[in-house]
Order: sequence, then C-alpha cells, then structure tokens
Amino acid sequence: MGRDEIERLREEIRAVTEEIIRAIAKRRQLAERLGEIKRELGLEPVDLDAESELRAQVAKAAKESGLDLETAQRMLSLLIQDAILVQQPQSKPKITHMDVFRRAKQLEMSGEKVYHLEVGEPDLGAPSRVAEALSWAAMNGFAAYGEAKGRPELRRAIKDLLRERLGVDVSEDQIVVTPGGRFAVYLAAASTLRPGDQAVIIDPSWPLYKQVVEMMHSRSLAIHTTLEDGWRPRQDVLEKILRQRPRTVFLNYPNNPTGVTLRRNELEELVDEVRRAGAYLVSDEVYMDYCFTDFTSALQTGYEKTIMINSFSKSWGMTGYRIGYLVASREIADRAARILSQLITCVPEFIQMASIKAIEDRETPRRYGEIMKRRIEMVCKELDRIGATYVKPNGGMYVFPKIGDEGFDSAEFALNLLETAKVAVAPGTAFGDYPEYIRISVGLGDEDLRKGLQVLAENLQKTR
Repeated sequence: MGRDEIERLREEIRAVTEEIIRAIAKRRQLAERLGEIKRELGLEPVDLDAESELRAQVAKAAKESGLDLETAQRMLSLLIQDAILVQQPQSKPKITHMDVFRRAKQLEMSGEKVYHLEVGEPDLGAPSRVAEALSWAAMNGFAAYGEAKGRPELRRAIKDLLRERLGVDVSEDQIVVTPGGRFAVYLAAASTLRPGDQAVIIDPSWPLYKQVVEMMHSRSLAIHTTLEDGWRPRQDVLEKILRQRPRTVFLNYPNNPTGVTLRRNELEELVDEVRRAGAYLVSDEVYMDYCFTDFTSALQTGYEKTIMINSFSKSWGMTGYRIGYLVASREIADRAARILSQLITCVPEFIQMASIKAIEDRETPRRYGEIMKRRIEMVCKELDRIGATYVKPNGGMYVFPKIGDEGFDSAEFALNLLETAKVAVAPGTAFGDYPEYIRISVGLGDEDLRKGLQVLAENLQKTR
C-alpha cells in the first residue's frame, strides 16, 4: 500500500509540474504580445503599478492556498523578470569601460601612447612601508592558511580605524577581510539575495552591482536619477520602488561615476525608507577618503541590516594587493565568511600584514584625497572652458559630464576617440541609461591628465 501511494503521488506531482510548465509557456506568449502592444504605444516594458497590483493578487492567493508568502513572491519575481526579458527588444551588447580599457591596452601593446581617463585606478601606488611589510611578512612565515574572516590583528586594526574615523563601535566578529572591494560586493549579494529576490540600485551606478545581482538569479530595480536633480533619488520614486518588496538596496557615496555625496540628513532619510521596507542596505564606501566634504557612513545611522564595504585600493593606493573588507551583523558576517572560505579559503596572510601597516598610516589617505580633489578641479576647469554641463563632484575620482543631446551615442564616441585621438574615456551607457554622458577618471598623473584633457576637450567641442 505504501509504495503504491508513493507512485500515485509521484504521478500526480509529474502531472501538476507539466501543467505548471504549460502555464508558464502560455504566460510567456501573453507577455510577448503585451510587449508588442507596449512598443506600438511607446510604453516602457516595466510598469511598477501593474506589478504592485499583481503582487497583491498573488499575496491573497498564497494566503488562501496556505502557501508561504515569501516563497510566492520570489516565484512571482522570477516570472516578472522572464516577462520583461521577452518584452524588451533585442539590442546590441553595451560597451563598458572595461571594453574600452582592453582596447586601449591593445593599442599600447602595439606601441601607441594612450591617455587613460577610463579606469578607476589611481596612479599613486602603495606607500613604501606597505611594500616593505609585505616582503617581510612573506619572508617570515606569514603564508599559511588562515581564518576566513581574516587575521584577528587586522580586524582589530579595522575596528579601531572605524571608531576613530566614524565614531562607530563594531566587534571584530562583524568584520570580514576580502580580496578587494569587488569581492566584498559579491559577498554582500551572495549573503542576502536568493533566486527570485529583488535588489534596488541607484543609477548611474558601477556596473558590478547589477552584475552580481544577476549572478544570484535575482532582479535589479533601477532608480534612474538625473543631472537636473543633482543625481539624487527622488523621494516619490524611491518609495514606489521600495513598495516592490526588495530584499537588498545598494548605495555608493561618494558615487561612481558622478562624484556626488549625500548630506547626512539625506542619507538618514534614505536609510529610514530602507528600514521601513525591511531591506538589507549595502553601502559601498570605498571612496570615503576621497570625500571633499563631511562624510557620513551608513554605519553611523545605526541601521542593523547595513553592510558597509570598503577597500585599501583607493585610500592607500593598494589596487594590485586585492584587499578590502565588509562590516555587517554577526549573522551576515558569518554567512559571508562561509562563502569566502568555500571559494578562496582566505586572503593571503602576507597581504593582511601589509594592510595593518597601511592602517597605521593615517596621513596617506588624506594626502591622496587632496590629490584627487585637485585633479577633479583641473577637469572641471577644462569642462567649464568648453561649456560642458555636469554636477561638480564633492568626492570620488570621476566627473560625469553630459556631452551630447538626445540620440547621442557616447559608446560610439568613446571608441572613435580612442582609435583616432588615443584618449580613453568610459561611455555613460556603462552606468545605466545615459548615452549622452561620459565618465572621466582622474587616476592619471597630472601631466598625462592635462594632455589627455586637452585632446578630449578638442574632440568634445566638435560634438557641440
């Protein structure tokens, strides 16, 4: 009797599963037709009001059926994401700043002189004492397997730095040392997102945020900000997006690519909205020491679901050392450490020991920040000279000017500029729907930056 019952139930499950697959196929056909009509009417494929109505309907059906609400909402998110994909017209792949960078490197290998205004790598390098500490550590046995969260003395140093710099107290167990800021972003996504979840990203944004969300089989909900609004998210748009029940919200201030930094009250108001939505807050603060005004960390808001990300790449010029960290609740930090241990075991010990020496150096981050500020002033003066439109950065290492009107293709401009003038810039399309913009990085030395800007300005004047 037992085995017969098992087989009967399995057969019923197979029948229901086939029915679900056929229903999904029918849903996709309906979505394709809906997309055709939207395109004919000039409408966007995403309609958040319609999604909210559908979510409410699904929540009601889940309750009546005894299905867990969170499970139902995640399944719905996957269906919505599939519908949007079939409704969007096929477009050519976006050209990113890394595509421009790779082509620039090819030109350099052939003997060309290229002015790199496209990548966010400062030319400043690590202080000599850091390199010396790295060599000493490697020669003195600091090259074994270690704790996934990082060496205790480095986490203590980070804890002390955060107390001194931000006035916040965290425990060492809340800190995870990572192989660079990129990996910290990945861990934040992997520790909070599951298939079918949704994450909010404020555009223009560093492309990695959307990439890691996609890697988690989750969906990005982009908030499109504008130059006219000072690149700040509008309250009504933020509230509307948060009603979609996102699990995670990504912030980045000072911002890459705009250089905008939120005032304390603005950040607190934004965090309050995220708190009300109950979402995790991932705050990428790698440009903290490149802030030219008062800086407020998301950690200072006291929101317990905050995940702060930082890196040694900018503050101490340690780009190739590949070391950063995240700070989160004990639960999230433990989860992130488990993922890190499964993928890479730990960050090399000798790099961690060198990073302790970097933290002892409080002057270099201030000095590097002043250099970036001076270089951004140089870029702004050149842009003012030719009448370009932009928001003056109050942090970071980039300027994001508008260089064309509607219909302009900054990707085509960037590739043409590189091939003909040997100046590399990042197209605005790499950071969201901003084809009229480019990102200018100030990672170059002063002389090369000045020459590159002159050539860029000459070409920009031709587009005006």
